[in-house]
Amino acid sequence: MTLNANTMAEAAAEYLSSLSPAERVDQQPEVLRFVRWFGAEQPPADLGLRQVETYQSQVEATGADVALRLAPLRGLLRFLEAQNYIGENLAKHIKVRRASTRKSAAVETVEAEVVQLTPEGYKQLQEELDHLTTIVRPQISAQILEARRDKDIRENAPYHAAKDQQGMVEARIRELEHVLAGAEIIGQGVGVSRGRLGIGSVVVLRDLNFEEEVRYTLVSPSEANPREGKLSIASPVGKALLDNTQGAVVEVDAPAGKMRYRIERVII
Repeated sequence: MTLNANTMAEAAAEYLSSLSPAERVDQQPEVLRFVRWFGAEQPPADLGLRQVETYQSQVEATGADVALRLAPLRGLLRFLEAQNYIGENLAKHIKVRRASTRKSAAVETVEAEVVQLTPEGYKQLQEELDHLTTIVRPQISAQILEARRDKDIRENAPYHAAKDQQGMVEARIRELEHVLAGAEIIGQGVGVSRGRLGIGSVVVLRDLNFEEEVRYTLVSPSEANPREGKLSIASPVGKALLDNTQGAVVEVDAPAGKMRYRIERVII
């Protein structure tokens, strides 16, 4: 097979173009996030197990939904192997289901006492649930039905990919239903006491490793969405920030080394 892509950016573009329009919309943000992290101009052949494991560990450290964040990467890795851009099956090292199970257990532990959501967070989770049940679930069912027309499902990659996605989507639906059923709606900044950070706080941090500023809203694990700057209080960074005040420096152990942040401003 003749290889067409010289860089990871080009390979990712090929992968995204191979997807349906709906799949492309769902997967593109996470695929491009990984490409930027790895290096858009790096050759795909330089990608190995160490990078995959490091990236997965960093995603887990954010407190995000690991299954949903890493599913697009798994698809990209399968594509790279199929096109001979990489020489091994790195997708098998993405422990999507195992990570999702750990996250669900952690969420249940934190939320067994109370599920606190901001009004915006409650609305977004309800919209996500509606989208998954009315649009995504039927789409996946149709994909499985189409893939099953190839009777030899043992080597049917589209069938297995659709089944994997179906399992993750159904798990997310159950999680959302559980969270929304027991949610307590709180106002922004309710968790703040005498300037100390808590759930609902909006804070500006300076990353002392890279001298960059980042802005986060501290939220419950169920509401976490790093792409929107919503940081789970159950994540390593979120835990380190809790009950601190403006000017404090916090340290977090991460796979890539120790991360240091200074709390520049507490907005709410």
